[in-house]
Amino acid sequence: MDPEKIKNRLLVFLLTVFVLEAILSSIGNFKLNEYSRLENEKIKKIQTILDNAPILAKAISVYDIDQNKIIYGKNDQTAIPIASLAKTMTVVTALNKHGADSVVSISSNAIKQSGDDGFFINERWKIGDLARLTLIGSLNDGAYLLTENISDFLETMNNKARKIGMQNVLFLNPTGLDIDENEPGLSATLRVAMRAGAYSSAYDANILAIYALKDYPAIFSSTVLSEINLKSESGFNHEIKNTNIILAKIPNLLFSKTGFTELAGGSLTVIFKNQEGKKIAITILGSTLEGRFSDMEKIVDVLH
Repeated sequence: MDPEKIKNRLLVFLLTVFVLEAILSSIGNFKLNEYSRLENEKIKKIQTILDNAPILAKAISVYDIDQNKIIYGKNDQTAIPIASLAKTMTVVTALNKHGADSVVSISSNAIKQSGDDGFFINERWKIGDLARLTLIGSLNDGAYLLTENISDFLETMNNKARKIGMQNVLFLNPTGLDIDENEPGLSATLRVAMRAGAYSSAYDANILAIYALKDYPAIFSSTVLSEINLKSESGFNHEIKNTNIILAKIPNLLFSKTGFTELAGGSLTVIFKNQEGKKIAITILGSTLEGRFSDMEKIVDVLH
């Protein structure tokens, strides 16, 4: 065959390939742009609905974990009291320092904490089992014990928070309970300025929950159980019911943590999968004792 004809056919072939690639790229870009447009429209619709929903919470953060995107926020960057949501960081700190299989003994100081959860002085527990009980039942004695033998545990908790990207946060005790003016370890300045046991933005509370579930799934996935029955290393059985009363109303629930004090009001963080299979984190802060649950139901219904 004439070399010139071969050359021309090769050029035609290469040009055809180039045109096809351009067409396919154009189609791909169109689909991507169309997907982005539809996603943005969906988010705007969600934002409009939530803006007009009768929600009591002072602060809300809704976060798409898979797309690393904020879906909705209301005062979501403002640090306010979070009550027992702080216990998530308490458990993370204990697991970082000791590991799930380390064993601790219930101290008299732990027993003195607010609430009677049926523990016995000198009763021995694995850190992992005690962490599960503490999270599900929001146990103050359990939270105290988990950090009792960690030197500078408050500094450790706050440093860990900054390392995982929490910017508007301050932990003043391991329980999140409102501070007694006689509580040891606080400077005179903090006694005047601070009264809540822990402060965080709703956005940062989501960061904490996402980190905890990702790094310690065996522990934090248990927070979706309605109750748990565990035996201590000393041989005593303990049954604890979940403080989240709407577990069954949240589909595909992956994580749950409640909180309530007089100063903080009602708080709640959940992570769940919606109908599209996307993992969504939601935190509400500054609601009421019952309102935290009705608020969350309304938000989940919109996102599901």
